[in-house]
Amino acid sequence: MPATAWPSAVEADLPRLIEIRRHLHAHPELAFEEFETSKLVQRELAGLGLEVRAGLAKGTGVVAVLRGTAPGASGKDARAVALRGDMDALPIHEETGLPYASTIPGKMHACGHDAHTTMLLGAARVLSRHRDRLQGSVVFCFQPAEEGGGGGRYLVDEGALDDPACAAAFALHGFPNLPVGHVAVKPGVAQAASDSLRIKVLGVGGHGAAPHKSVDPIVLSARVIEALQGVVSREVNPVDSAVVTVGAIHGGEAGNVIPPSVEMKGTIRSLDEAVRRQVHAAVKRTVELTCAAGGGKAEVLVHDGYPVLTNDPGASRFALETARELFGAPKVHELPVPSMGGEDFAYYLQKVPGAFIRVGVATREAYPGLHHPAYDFTDAALGVGVALFCRLAERFLAEGFGEAD
Repeated sequence: MPATAWPSAVEADLPRLIEIRRHLHAHPELAFEEFETSKLVQRELAGLGLEVRAGLAKGTGVVAVLRGTAPGASGKDARAVALRGDMDALPIHEETGLPYASTIPGKMHACGHDAHTTMLLGAARVLSRHRDRLQGSVVFCFQPAEEGGGGGRYLVDEGALDDPACAAAFALHGFPNLPVGHVAVKPGVAQAASDSLRIKVLGVGGHGAAPHKSVDPIVLSARVIEALQGVVSREVNPVDSAVVTVGAIHGGEAGNVIPPSVEMKGTIRSLDEAVRRQVHAAVKRTVELTCAAGGGKAEVLVHDGYPVLTNDPGASRFALETARELFGAPKVHELPVPSMGGEDFAYYLQKVPGAFIRVGVATREAYPGLHHPAYDFTDAALGVGVALFCRLAERFLAEGFGEAD
């Protein structure tokens, strides 16, 4: 069958894939709690003739290997490629009103991981029927805990890319900024390093009517938040990018009591390792000195999160070419700027070259964004993702990245 026939090859599986996606959407599980999702994945993989390893990445990760049967598929020069789908949901209360909306209050698939898992299952189903077209092996990585848990690092550390040794990796992610049927890739730096910030401002508590006998940590916290805005605007080179956000603050219980301390949580984002370290140091210094100037103290903890996600130039070009081949050039886009969002597919790309690819899901203007309580991955985009996964695997095993391989 010609390469452009992959979208048609997927059509017979779409009713079942939609059913799976909606079931997962209705039954979301948070990071490292994806036990029922993992069981569903294993049930769907059973009978496809794959080598399946389960119980990975703290218990819920699943890796399945499909060995092709095309000439040369088992030779010493045969390649292997990894395809990744994340499985976890978010602690968000769903507000879609859909018939298949989350049945669990306070949990929902607000980032489309229900669909990412389903598209990877679809690729396993379709490619298992066409293994005679595969000149190597495909490794399907069903990964837990992308939403802050670093499940990708666990899978990589546990050898998901090692047996067989993968020469490339690809992941797909729903993208509400593009219409259904469209695909986009940002070559090079594509997603930011995402680090967590914890601050405890220590003052001296007392009566609200006698502030001069206290060191008010709430006032100090207000100064800290304002001062932090100068880290990026006045210390980072304007041509670089960084974000410092305080997203949570808690202190005190009564309006007439000055509490002894205030706690804050935030995030730091950056696109360059040197800038990342510069901002970490500047944040710590700014918080500590601001508090000291007001007679207080501060405990500052910056925890390294996901690293910068960098798409390999050759893999990016390869992904864009493959998408144009399948869907036509007008529907394929090279993104001009990176996102400041974090992504733990970065760990895969630290080990092997590859690309993180966006799949359009929008069916109207102002489509709800990722992590929004009204977000839903569009079923019509499932076939796009499955066909793209299949052709990426087939073409890479046959050709590699071509000129840059």
